[in-house]
Amino acid sequence: MSKLISFVLLIFSSTQIQAQEVKDPVKHAASEEVAHTYDGLRDSKLRRYPIGVFDSGTGGLTILEQILKADGFDNRSHRPIGDGKSDFENESFIFLADQANMPYGNYPVIRKEQFLDDLIVKDADFLMGKDYFTLKGQKRQSNKSPVKAIVIACNTATAYGQLDIEQVIETAGLDIKVIGVIDAGAKGAVEVLEDGVAASIAVVPTKGTVLSGAYPEAITANAQKKNLRQNIRVFQQGAFGLAGSIDGAGEFIQHGKSDSSLRDDYRGPESGSTEAPIDLAILERYGFDFTNNNMLYDGPRDAPTRVQLNSVENYIAYHLTTLLEQMRESADAPPLRAVVMGCTHFPFYQEAFESELNRLRNYKENGEFIYDSLMADKIALIDPAFFTARELYQSLAADKRLSHKVTTPQKTRGEFYVTVPVEGQDQGRLNESGGFTYDFKYGRNPGEVASDFRAVPFDESNLGPMVMKRLQDRVPTVWGLLSEFQEKSSKAK
Repeated sequence: MSKLISFVLLIFSSTQIQAQEVKDPVKHAASEEVAHTYDGLRDSKLRRYPIGVFDSGTGGLTILEQILKADGFDNRSHRPIGDGKSDFENESFIFLADQANMPYGNYPVIRKEQFLDDLIVKDADFLMGKDYFTLKGQKRQSNKSPVKAIVIACNTATAYGQLDIEQVIETAGLDIKVIGVIDAGAKGAVEVLEDGVAASIAVVPTKGTVLSGAYPEAITANAQKKNLRQNIRVFQQGAFGLAGSIDGAGEFIQHGKSDSSLRDDYRGPESGSTEAPIDLAILERYGFDFTNNNMLYDGPRDAPTRVQLNSVENYIAYHLTTLLEQMRESADAPPLRAVVMGCTHFPFYQEAFESELNRLRNYKENGEFIYDSLMADKIALIDPAFFTARELYQSLAADKRLSHKVTTPQKTRGEFYVTVPVEGQDQGRLNESGGFTYDFKYGRNPGEVASDFRAVPFDESNLGPMVMKRLQDRVPTVWGLLSEFQEKSSKAK
């Protein structure tokens, strides 16, 4: 009888799984495609495959930069001690920026989590596949290498999609490790705390990551692993619009604006906003820079009636001030000892974060410090990239998948792709710069296997000169590989 019950339960469970697959055509299609791509692959060949990295935009290149520069291990013994050589000196990489659909943090805010899951699965499917499209004419090419591991270089994608990617891989019958940045960032924050000293940890991610609750959960779990028993408070400030402004998304920032008039198509923080309100009653506390049209406003400049942000630095000022206001309103918040830059775009502006924290520490009203008592003498800015690189190395070493020498099937040691809208689409879906309009981008529904975007090689034409200059300045190691990839790609045309 017990065997019969077990058999019935097995059939019921199997039926449930099949029903779930039918309801989720994107994951089902990805699993089938991935299984076909890796069919019959030997471990010895898999070891020579590149490492895949993806983000919703170019911010994930800060993760790749840290991976390329990491020297936390002896490459022969794998002991956790540097040997003067890059930990990943023999590895090659494929990077994807889902620029067409960024920022990811907005999807959970408008209850589009399932569509976000589809985007994340498609990112991983691209890395594990062989296809991409040419920059001109968007002609399909099928000579890209699959990958042996995936790094989700995006906090929101880690929070909402890591389990989905792992499910696709498991359904395909494969063993490909997926490394996310949230647990890495949480470990970094906990490691700077002193045992027995009360502390506040601030997390500044996208608003979508805040809604997931992933960071407080990961910080608590890592504190317990270290047996830390002091009072640890976690404060989150969803940095609405900051990632988009860094990558130049038109709904959040307009570079080169000729005046300070308000924009009708603006979507970032502003006075009166329900998502991210700027409190005009404490306008001085934000320390906004009004020069060069970095602030847009109605009314007199010294007493505006409505304001919008128009510089990355002003976005940072708004979110860090709002964070400390949140702490002021909380009863008995311990001093702030660590700030996790919970979006991979934010380390591009680490100096701006540091400068703003220093301004807030020294800010006075009527001769009295407003925020100093909330801030420890030293506040650590946590970039999850370092800890992500460490976890990736340990994972590859444990699986004996580190390359012994550069024997990659790739044309270069790094390949870089970015998503763009499919050519020939209805022009009503596109904005002036050729990207998706805000309403179309966030109005789509889940479950479509076919995509209205394609992955093409990185180029100034699809990223813009400002982004390319930022990459050259801020991720020089990545820039070297990117330049080599672009040069070889142009020769192959």
